[in-house]
Amino acid sequence: MKLMIIGLGLIGGSMAMALRNYPELECTAVTRNEVTRAEALQQGIIKAAWPTPEEAPIESQDMLMLCLPPDACITFIEKHARRMRAGAILTDVCGVKQPLKAAIDTQKPHNYIYLGGHPMAGKERGSFANANPDLYRGCHYILVPDDDVPESAIKTMRQLVHFIGGADTIITTPKEHDERIGYTSQLMHIMALALCDQKLLFNSYGFEGGSFRGATRVAALDPELWNELFWANRETLADLIQDLRNSLTVYEDLLRGKDRDALLSQLRVSSDRKKEFDALRGLDKPRAPLY
Repeated sequence: MKLMIIGLGLIGGSMAMALRNYPELECTAVTRNEVTRAEALQQGIIKAAWPTPEEAPIESQDMLMLCLPPDACITFIEKHARRMRAGAILTDVCGVKQPLKAAIDTQKPHNYIYLGGHPMAGKERGSFANANPDLYRGCHYILVPDDDVPESAIKTMRQLVHFIGGADTIITTPKEHDERIGYTSQLMHIMALALCDQKLLFNSYGFEGGSFRGATRVAALDPELWNELFWANRETLADLIQDLRNSLTVYEDLLRGKDRDALLSQLRVSSDRKKEFDALRGLDKPRAPLY
């Protein structure tokens, strides 16, 4: 299979590394960074590389994987997707799906197969220098198939996910993806950023424990990338922030009130919801590793 990765940053570079020994795979890449191209070729994780899509042999590929920010993905789709041969798979790793689906829909009918993807993995620091072949070990891999995607294409993606060490594949729709990711990822980044805006941040050295480090870890993000992700999903994310504000107000009112038992009752409600969620995931029982 001929796979071309468009973008060799953290995600694309890690994907190329993880797929290095995939049977009968010819992996190539497009990346503007000359140093990255040289390093990837020297390490043997790709067979060839080109600085721009215009120069790359997109027409001969069995699969293209877009490892780019949302706006760049849309631009690539608009300019180059129709160059793909009939039956080739176009996938991506983008953190929002509705804008990409809209771009794909403007090209219908088309001969290529669009099967969106999103590995639930990453780091605070991007770039090929931080790429790691184990990045996807134990992660969920979300698949967002376009209408009428053949089962063979989904099977191919599942085989790739299994090979890179993914825990499982989750099938969903663009709308459901963006709502769920808005809650589990984007809102978590907003919370981390808001915590780092608190006046006590720089007076807290030596007082921070695991809960603080965990809650603020993702605040050290790439502002340009996350600006794109937030903006592409802004209505959903704004609604989620409103819901969070309402929940925080409940606790604020209880803390300013005089009913300690009411606070205890609310703590139990919230804690029990987390425990129920963990039970649904099987985290309340001993289990084998995810990979």
